[in-house]
Amino acid sequence: MEPKLEHDPKVEQTENPNRQFDQMDAGGPKISVVTGMLLGALVGGLLALLSSSNREQTKQSLTNAKSSVGGIVNEVKQDPAGKASQVIEQVKTASGKIQEVSTDVQNVYEKVVGEVDTVKEDVNKIVETAQEAKSDLQDIGEKVVEAKDTALGQENTSTDSSSNDNKQTPPTT
Repeated sequence: MEPKLEHDPKVEQTENPNRQFDQMDAGGPKISVVTGMLLGALVGGLLALLSSSNREQTKQSLTNAKSSVGGIVNEVKQDPAGKASQVIEQVKTASGKIQEVSTDVQNVYEKVVGEVDTVKEDVNKIVETAQEAKSDLQDIGEKVVEAKDTALGQENTSTDSSSNDNKQTPPTT
């Protein structure tokens, strides 16, 4: 017989299977998701820096970023109004291009919708033409049967010939 444990993990797991997600029962410090993600990123970054080539690349990237930001800051310090107007002009230009793209997309959409409508109309015309052709072919078929009957000397209508075909002639002895 097994001794009963005061805090048996198997029993606690079956009683509350989502216990690891329940922060109410946790007695330790509470860590938010964002804090956990930041800590994970920090640990991952530190592990990546164990490699000397990664350290050199990171150092070079940080140096380039520092010089780029420094250059932009110097430009803004020298002529803040000019830089602001330049940024505003770039935004206006980009906005204009976005408007042009939007108009082009709208035009393409309208063209496609118009083409779809035209195709639908064409399909309907094709269906009507096919139905007319079917009717015409049936008429032609009936005329061919009549012509055959006339050529064979049987001048009956197509309904009479079909009823005559169904009748059996009595056997001759």
